[in-house]
Amino acid sequence: MHKSSSMTFVYKYLFTPTWGGGFLLVIFSTWNTNDSFSQDWSIGAVLMLSWILPWLIIMMIRLRSVEASQDNLVIKTFNGPKTIAYKDIEWVFQIALINPTMISLKYHEKETGEFSKILIMPSMSSQLFKFNTLRELEMTKFIREQVMTAKPNYSKDLEPSRWLPLGILLITGIPIIVIVNLYFMNFQ
Repeated sequence: MHKSSSMTFVYKYLFTPTWGGGFLLVIFSTWNTNDSFSQDWSIGAVLMLSWILPWLIIMMIRLRSVEASQDNLVIKTFNGPKTIAYKDIEWVFQIALINPTMISLKYHEKETGEFSKILIMPSMSSQLFKFNTLRELEMTKFIREQVMTAKPNYSKDLEPSRWLPLGILLITGIPIIVIVNLYFMNFQ
């Protein structure tokens, strides 16, 4: 059996509000000062926050605590455990170059007939002192093997690219870099 990290709760409910709240506090405390360094820092912080906070909110919304056994995947929710059969999983992949490591999974919900996407943070002990963020962790391999057993026509080739989330993250950061450069070129 594989379990998600015990730090899932911290990342889901504490990390994003604390990080975002800290940035907002610093922005508000330095916004109306006569010091040009503080004002420039505030503008940079607002831009950084406007870029990274939506991604952290997506992570916060999709991150789930799960247990993967031989028979099925169990998602822990406030309403109780939710069992997902491996045959209902559309795809699973581990996002490249992200730390802590995240597994992305899309599954079919029997009750609603719709698809849902979740993120899983594998156990931190499986990540300690392993700096090769390209290597798939055992939990990713285990879930994929269980899906392949339940769905013989499943192909790893149909999974989204492991690089897609990182590429989208970087592409959405380009406007922020352009705005910062234009701001400093025009006001310096």
